[in-house]
Amino acid sequence: MSGRYPLLLAARFLGIGGSGERSNARRSLFGSMLGIGLSLVPLVVVLVVSDGMIEGITSRLVELGTSHVQAVDYSGLSETGWGATEMRDLADRIVASDSSGSVVGAWAERQGYAIVVGPKGRGGSTVRAVDEAFFAENRPAAGLLEATPAIGEGDLGPRDILLGKKLADSIGAKAGDTVRVVTMARSAGGRSFPRFSSFVVRSVFSSGYQELDGIWCFIALGSGYRILDPVSSRSFVNVSTVDAFADLSGAVAAAREASPEGFSVFTWADLNRSQFTSFRTTKAILLFIMFLIVLVACANVSSALVMLVLERRREIAILKSAGAPPGGITFSFLLAGFLTGLGGALVGVPTGIFLAVHVNEMFAFLERAVNVGNLFVARLIGPPGAAIGHVYLLDPAYYLERIPVTIDFGEIFFITSGTLVLSVCAALFPAIRAGRERPIDTLRKV
Repeated sequence: MSGRYPLLLAARFLGIGGSGERSNARRSLFGSMLGIGLSLVPLVVVLVVSDGMIEGITSRLVELGTSHVQAVDYSGLSETGWGATEMRDLADRIVASDSSGSVVGAWAERQGYAIVVGPKGRGGSTVRAVDEAFFAENRPAAGLLEATPAIGEGDLGPRDILLGKKLADSIGAKAGDTVRVVTMARSAGGRSFPRFSSFVVRSVFSSGYQELDGIWCFIALGSGYRILDPVSSRSFVNVSTVDAFADLSGAVAAAREASPEGFSVFTWADLNRSQFTSFRTTKAILLFIMFLIVLVACANVSSALVMLVLERRREIAILKSAGAPPGGITFSFLLAGFLTGLGGALVGVPTGIFLAVHVNEMFAFLERAVNVGNLFVARLIGPPGAAIGHVYLLDPAYYLERIPVTIDFGEIFFITSGTLVLSVCAALFPAIRAGRERPIDTLRKV
């Protein structure tokens, strides 16, 4: 008997090359295949969207927030005379001390808290006093900001302030308006009192992540040293490298070598450890839930193959009588389970990738449809003149305004392989049962 008969038999079970006879078991197999495909679609979409969200938020936190490496002043030098000039010199020394070739720039920053008072309100803010060259030289950070008017070299003067879009909207400020920044100062006797400083809004920026746009404002480094209390603010140097996700040991060594005693050096992973752990945990939980759906779909393969074994008992008996070994029969049913999973993967994975690539357009369409329906229902049964709020499928206050699409084909391959393994495992019991069928008992009933 030909060694190819298990493959030919498995193909016949699925109706490939067969006579096209009616078979309830075959319909069940195709139903299982469709179920696997449909279960893979949300799994792939969730995987791509979660990867894109994590990458988008991470890039903003790393490039705009903590930078790749930070040299933080815990020495107290800021309280005893160190100012903007000394911090700029330290940034230059860090760049000069790098022997690894990984450091591309370093910029001094002072960061503190303040209340920003605008024409129509006030809001709490993290004031970031940055080197005037930060936006001109730090291209990855500047590329993540959309500002109106655009931010360019020399745009940050002593009385200029850049406001995050959400913060600017909440206080009713726009470019050209004057806002007051309230910080805390200390008298010679150590008593705290509020300090009021006026700034002109040079530009309103958006990072695409409202959680950051609602708390950040930028002023010039010298202005920060003038209005921010050294006791309640932090001074540090942001160090940018060629690749934040590569080996940062060279940049860390350069920062430690150049920094005075009392400075501590941290990587972006150190500074954002809890947040990124939360991201990974959330992604793992979502994927686990989607995996359970795929597992249930693959379990249907087992019940479909049990029906197939019962339906094909006569063929199995004839094959065994003709000399087919039990292992060959078992293998043919395992192949049928494998081909069922493969068919589901060929349907589900490309469909999931297609939807994931167009996820922003899909969410925008669904959001418009939901809001049109909400407006129709409100006008139909709601009180006249009632305010109708906008419904967000992904609230930009917590998520990115646009999801970056990141397709990791390694993870896609892992999902596809896992689906095939699950399908074969689901086929194992009915396949073994088919291999143990006794032809004499079956033929007696014919």
